[in-house]
Amino acid sequence: MTAATHVAPPEVVAPLAVPLHPARAFFRQRLGLVGAAMLGFAFFVAIAAPLLAPYDPYASVRPTILDIYQPPSAEHLLGTDDGGKDVLSSLMYGARVSLLVGFTAAFIALLIGASVGLVAGYVAGRVGGALMRVTDFFLVIPDLALMIVIVAIVGPSLTNIILVIGVLGWTSTARLVRSQTLSVKERKFVFRARAVGASGLHIMRRHILPLVLPLMLANTVLVISVAVLEESTLAFIGLGDPTVISWGQMLNFAFTRGAVSAGAWWALLPPGLAIVWVVLGTTLVGTALEEALNPRLRRHHLEAEPRLHLLEELRGGEPLPEPPSLAPQPAEGSPPVLRVSGLTISYDSAGGPLRAVDNVSFDLHRGETLGLVGESGCGKTTTALALLRLLPPGGTIERGQVVLDGVDILALPQNELRAVRWTRMSIVFQGAMNALNPVKTVASQVAEAIRLHEPEVGRRGADDRARQLLERVGISARRANHHPHTYSGGMRQRAMIALALACRPDVIIADEPTTALDVMIQAQILELLADLGREFGMGTIIVTHDLGVIAQVCDRVAVMYGGSLVEEAGVQQLFADPQHPYTRLLLSSVPDVGHPDRRLRAIPGTPPRLEQMPAGCQFAPRCPLVFERCWTERPPAYNLDRRRAACFLVEPQARATDG
Repeated sequence: MTAATHVAPPEVVAPLAVPLHPARAFFRQRLGLVGAAMLGFAFFVAIAAPLLAPYDPYASVRPTILDIYQPPSAEHLLGTDDGGKDVLSSLMYGARVSLLVGFTAAFIALLIGASVGLVAGYVAGRVGGALMRVTDFFLVIPDLALMIVIVAIVGPSLTNIILVIGVLGWTSTARLVRSQTLSVKERKFVFRARAVGASGLHIMRRHILPLVLPLMLANTVLVISVAVLEESTLAFIGLGDPTVISWGQMLNFAFTRGAVSAGAWWALLPPGLAIVWVVLGTTLVGTALEEALNPRLRRHHLEAEPRLHLLEELRGGEPLPEPPSLAPQPAEGSPPVLRVSGLTISYDSAGGPLRAVDNVSFDLHRGETLGLVGESGCGKTTTALALLRLLPPGGTIERGQVVLDGVDILALPQNELRAVRWTRMSIVFQGAMNALNPVKTVASQVAEAIRLHEPEVGRRGADDRARQLLERVGISARRANHHPHTYSGGMRQRAMIALALACRPDVIIADEPTTALDVMIQAQILELLADLGREFGMGTIIVTHDLGVIAQVCDRVAVMYGGSLVEEAGVQQLFADPQHPYTRLLLSSVPDVGHPDRRLRAIPGTPPRLEQMPAGCQFAPRCPLVFERCWTERPPAYNLDRRRAACFLVEPQARATDG
């Protein structure tokens, strides 16, 4: 008989509304539709001006005194101007120039500002600093004054006006985009994209830009309105293109040619209202677009109508199948898939480097699950991130080796490192909601990793594999194209596991994979990790502070304290006979169902701060068995019978084992 492999059950959910496409979401915004209608009307008038206008404002006329500033009448619905020309016709033709200047200049400003802001925010360092110094230089110069000087020098043509307004109007956009980019690039899904092996350009284009785009669209409102107003200002002071009619030119003629003294309000009010009309329309459209393009701004699925209310059903009452008691053991003498030797990590501080991880070493074999356990602040996550060289800014690997199938990851250049990430070693980040891009569907994020490393698969092949992986971890295909915020916590964690499996790695690192999940979901996630490790023959490292997690799925345990590995043993060895005092106290602080009368013990004190690390054993200030040698000398890792412990108390036992 062959042992049956347990397959994770798919999520069972109630009927659910399909997430709205951004276009459909926009059409549900009433105010956005009003704004679009206002802009659409303005564009229609501008395009159809030759057909709609009762007169040609560019035609030569010989007005009489009776034709000047005629009030509105049946012949001239909005009256006439100082030249006896029809104001309504001039307003229609003026829409062409004002809209052309406003939108074209805004596009130029957004293109320059967004490029500068994205690069300055993501690259930072000298390049980012230089770009922002250029931005600051342009910011301190009054835009209007500089525009007046430049237009007066180069000439008041329509092309020159558009270029001057666009080139000088990008600074505010650059600063806004940069500030948003600085925030977005620190989010965990960008960190995850780097871990997948994406280049900086790919991350900016596929992950940061979609999140910054709503801000850019909202800023378009201000840029368009400012561009229209600046064109009006230039025309008002006589620097508008004299060969064309714009709303600004109409205001200029009205003010300078006696419309106010003549009481000809019809020469002033229509172009002013037209400018307000366009600005208001762009404001409404920009707000609606921001909400439509950013899924997290839409109404949450729990706020939907009752008939669409999401009730995610667990497998009610059905017991989980018992996992196999033992994972496949590595063949005797087989080389480990991952060997970590002497890994030492420090962080920069004002007082000098602070050592966070000190001389950590361990092996991991294929099909084996290693638990990395310890209190918060003991260096577990730092160690895990260092394996893929994903330390946060300020973190430095001082020395050590991380050898993956004979290749030292710490010695690889960046281009080769990107090829190793996710194809050979991947990571399930802590906090799945933050590690998934909120504006991209879950399936597209899984497929992205496949296309990055296996472009020959193609878009369709990557999408098909992404759906297969999601189904393998228990997410039905109909939920694949949903956004992360529509998933429950357990489903998001399953999605992260599918993402980690995308390129069939040899090693998976799971950083606190069951954080904030209830007990039933924790059991399912842990069982899934164990099954996948056996199924794909991967080595798995689980970072946790939960000894229950360790007992359930791990084959070996590495206990960390104060940045050092203080004990390493098989699960049964460790739980039955812990050697290090810290490990004993950890186990005594966990309830034992087999001994309900046993009194739980809390570990006195707190883990040491990096700047206050003891000179000797890190655990000495909290150890109940401490003696004088512990304060001055740091214990080495003594090799015992198929285990290790860094404590002077086991030194005699280690000598007996060696003998």
